[in-house]
Amino acid sequence: MSDSASSHLARGLGRAFGGALLFALPLFMTMEMWQLGAGMGRGRLVLLCLLTVVLTYVLERHLGLRGDEGARPLASVVDTAIALAAGVAAAAVVLALLAVLTPISTMEETVAVVALCGLPATIGASFARSQLGSQGHRRRGDGYRRELFLMAAGATVFAANVAPTEEIVLLAGRMEPVRTLGLVGLELVLMHVFVYAVDFKGGSSGRGFGRVFLLYTVVGYVLACAVSAYLLWSFGRFDGMGLGAVLMKTVVLALPASIGAAAARLIL
Repeated sequence: MSDSASSHLARGLGRAFGGALLFALPLFMTMEMWQLGAGMGRGRLVLLCLLTVVLTYVLERHLGLRGDEGARPLASVVDTAIALAAGVAAAAVVLALLAVLTPISTMEETVAVVALCGLPATIGASFARSQLGSQGHRRRGDGYRRELFLMAAGATVFAANVAPTEEIVLLAGRMEPVRTLGLVGLELVLMHVFVYAVDFKGGSSGRGFGRVFLLYTVVGYVLACAVSAYLLWSFGRFDGMGLGAVLMKTVVLALPASIGAAAARLIL
């Protein structure tokens, strides 16, 4: 490997590692993550890992981190591997230094805790590499499917930071039907403010209120709710719950998820 290639790889790993810490450090220090990693159903954990790898790969393809609009799939596989390695390494190092892994008795549980904490860190590493890279890195086209995917990715990053916590359960338990409807309305308003009303860079203010509201705000909110529901199911937050409790928990988690979905379109 040439010196320039080694230097490029080192910079990429450094950016990815920094991004993993930037996006996931609060989760590394959250007790619920340690408990979920040790007790989470292995089938759900494996599925979550596989979906995270797929999400990271598609994200790398859409962000065009190598500055090449015709980047080959192999290049995106390499970028995905870098993000995954950085995310898992960041989780393992921080959890080990904080003595989180010391009390864990089995290797299986240790791997599970590191894997679970490494998932949001991997997506964070991919996000940060796109934003902290050189000016030569270019994004791909601004197609509608691309924007929907970025909204789903943004919702995942924001929701993953609070989905494992007990506060979601506590807040949902306090919700009433009127408050739930009010929260849904607030989430839609906040999303639309981000994508249309305040004319942020990357927004959609020139496309017409109705069209933007239906194609971006409403669809983006549905994606945010879907991401929220999947994360809560993965973490066992729906086990033994009725439909009403499921909906309330989903709406509560959709608050950060919807903001993340809207923000992702503007910053990526």
